[in-house]
Amino acid sequence: MIISSYFGVEQYEDRIAHVCKDDKGFYVDLYYQDAWLEKRELYDHSIRYAEDCAENFVLGIFDVDRKVQSIDG
Repeated sequence: MIISSYFGVEQYEDRIAHVCKDDKGFYVDLYYQDAWLEKRELYDHSIRYAEDCAENFVLGIFDVDRKVQSIDG
C-alpha cells in the first residue's frame, strides 16, 4: 500500500519514490524515468525514516544503480 509519493524537480525530475507499507513494515520503491529500480526495505524503522529516505532520493542526496530490475527480483 502506497502511503505517500515524492517527485524530483529540476535536474532530478526523473526520480520518483513511493513510501509503502506491508505486513512487515515500511519500505520505499525507487524509480528512475518511470522504471522501477529498487525496493528499499526499512522494516526496522519509522515512517519518518522512510519518508526521509524517499525525499533524499528524489533530491539526489543518494543514488542507486540505474540498471532496471525485474519487480520479481
